Amino acid sequence: MIKYVFIQNDPFLLPKVLDKYLREFSDTTAGVNIQSVAQGKRTVLQTAWDLYQLYGLQYFQWKVRRYIVKKMVAKIQNDILKSSKRCHSVAAVARKYGVEVTQSVDVNSEEFLAHLREKKVEFIVSISGTQMYRKKLREQTPAGIVNCHGALLPKYRGLMPSFWTLANDEDEGGVSVHYVDKKLDNGPIVVQKRYRIHPHDTLEDVMARSKDLAAEAIIECVRLVEAGNPPLLENPEASSTHFSMPGPDDVRRFRAAGHRFR
Repeated sequence: MIKYVFIQNDPFLLPKVLDKYLREFSDTTAGVNIQSVAQGKRTVLQTAWDLYQLYGLQYFQWKVRRYIVKKMVAKIQNDILKSSKRCHSVAAVARKYGVEVTQSVDVNSEEFLAHLREKKVEFIVSISGTQMYRKKLREQTPAGIVNCHGALLPKYRGLMPSFWTLANDEDEGGVSVHYVDKKLDNGPIVVQKRYRIHPHDTLEDVMARSKDLAAEAIIECVRLVEAGNPPLLENPEASSTHFSMPGPDDVRRFRAAGHRFR
């Protein structure tokens, strides 16, 4: 089964997730499409401004500094020196396994749909993807598209599920790998995994734990789909909750629950 990966251009946690996936499936993965970190219909600058308002100056500066350092190290070690001993970007991970990379494209465009058909892509795995996958793309992908979402669906559909899980003082979180349909985070679930949340857990802790589980869940999902007729869990819309970008009141509630960003 020929696969394609859609993944967000995040340098912190996703290189490790992609490495675990490609270690298992690089020989049957035709390419990796790297998508913008911009959330929803926002531009990168709008996303950065929204995150600045959410995180506050101290945590936002810390994230930006880490982001710049990661990008510089990736440029020097992975791009210039061509080292793959440690990959600091998802593009470097793909190159390590000899998998083609596409970037900054609309995956629903006729040009990219033709590219996928040329590669004979049968199955698509979306890992923190930031684009919506429209009808034509879904219809030309015979084994379907699955998305890995950082929450226990049907709860916490939408943006920033790790933040909302902590803000609502849940005692467990999880990841769900589900089929993509026309609605956001709505298709039936192939694999779902849970983890405990402790009172001292920070947002960074929870995001790291979520991504660790995501790699395991994605690999399990792909193997089930390849075997044929994977068992599915319901993802009922009637039981769903939806969340978007948090505001100041949500941050206060997050802190009132005893949680910190880092």
